[in-house]
Amino acid sequence: MASEGHEHEGSHIEIREREGKPELRIDGRRVAHGRLPNGMYFLDDYAFDWTDDLMELARRYVSHRRRAQQIRARSSASKEGAS
Repeated sequence: MASEGHEHEGSHIEIREREGKPELRIDGRRVAHGRLPNGMYFLDDYAFDWTDDLMELARRYVSHRRRAQQIRARSSASKEGAS
């Protein structure tokens, strides 16, 4: 497996081979993942979604993480406005 990199929603996603297994990095940080018995990938921090395409799974995780940050920001702003 050659190194494969993509940009998604402002994050750099890279998959490279390490000791014969794929290593996933998002914005330069290693992201722990595994495989289910049926071959589907999952991410330790995003285990409720899985797919046989690790790059697609990483894109979904980046999108999920961005939405969560937006929700937290809106929640903080509304709490500050209520004070």
